[in-house]
Amino acid sequence: MKKDDLVIPGNFLAYEEEFMAGAHAFEDDEGNVYADSVGVKKLDSNNHEVSVEKFSRSVKLIEKGSIVYGRVSMVKTNAVLIEVISAEKDGENRTVHNRNASLAISNIADAYVDSIDTMYRAGDIIRARVLDVTSYNIELGSKEEEFGVVKAYGVKSRKPLVLIDNKLRDTVTGDSEERKISSLYTLR
Repeated sequence: MKKDDLVIPGNFLAYEEEFMAGAHAFEDDEGNVYADSVGVKKLDSNNHEVSVEKFSRSVKLIEKGSIVYGRVSMVKTNAVLIEVISAEKDGENRTVHNRNASLAISNIADAYVDSIDTMYRAGDIIRARVLDVTSYNIELGSKEEEFGVVKAYGVKSRKPLVLIDNKLRDTVTGDSEERKISSLYTLR
């Protein structure tokens, strides 16, 4: 086995007379050095040490402060239920195990919200910030101007709405619709 070879747990690396076990390596009773991880074999001739540089793909979970994109699945009287599509924080993608999220009426906007129906509709794609993560729910907020609907669909036509003069317009029916529009709305 050469230096920089791919190894898996249990692969022979060296004899302890030549090299001592370093990081992610171990010696057995007979003086053989083996890998304990998947990675690349590294030989340090100066210190007479053999080690394994682990392959690692760190999984970062969704957490408070993450930015999520989601699809509105249901609009209730006091909350919007959302299916989380993707999440990121500090430019890194986050893994979402529980895709169920909710956006309470108090976390939608700084101003008074008379009716959630005027802010979000089923099928809308939204951008929001994670306020809290529990084992059964992800609590979202959309008070800042970059959060809210990033793609809306017409109530009658179900076609994407276009933002014209700060109003969402249905190009099929000509109707104007109201939403909590994100500053990052996609169709302008």
